[in-house]
Amino acid sequence: MQRAGLSPAPTIAYIQCDTIQGIVMGETRHTKVLIIGSGPAGYTAAVYSARAMLQPILVQGLQPGGQLTITTEVENWPGEKHIQGPDLMVNMQAHAEAMGAEVISDYITSLDLQNRPFTATADSGTTYTADAVILATGAQAKWLGLPSEE
Repeated sequence: MQRAGLSPAPTIAYIQCDTIQGIVMGETRHTKVLIIGSGPAGYTAAVYSARAMLQPILVQGLQPGGQLTITTEVENWPGEKHIQGPDLMVNMQAHAEAMGAEVISDYITSLDLQNRPFTATADSGTTYTADAVILATGAQAKWLGLPSEE
């Protein structure tokens, strides 16, 4: 029932969203090269495999950019005398994408290397099959609680 001068009550509609970054959840995707990890090693692998026309897919993982995203000054990097870790990782991702690598924000939960093609299952439900897998998952710092670590 509508009262004079008032708009009808809004209708609420729920739409099920089954995509992440344009990828349909639960689908299977095949690639020549699957790169797991998005630190310097992962992005370097993406650049070189893309330049080799292998159309790589890089799955970023839990910490896109790896440990360098929590690093301030990076001075041991060829090409720039001083750069902040997060800025370096943004540059490396942009470079990998410019070369043709597809970068996906997801997390690989299981990996089968016993059969070919290799199979990786992501947290989103997407399954990746690949002719080659590059594991570039990096490391994670373990803090000791020392005053010098603050």
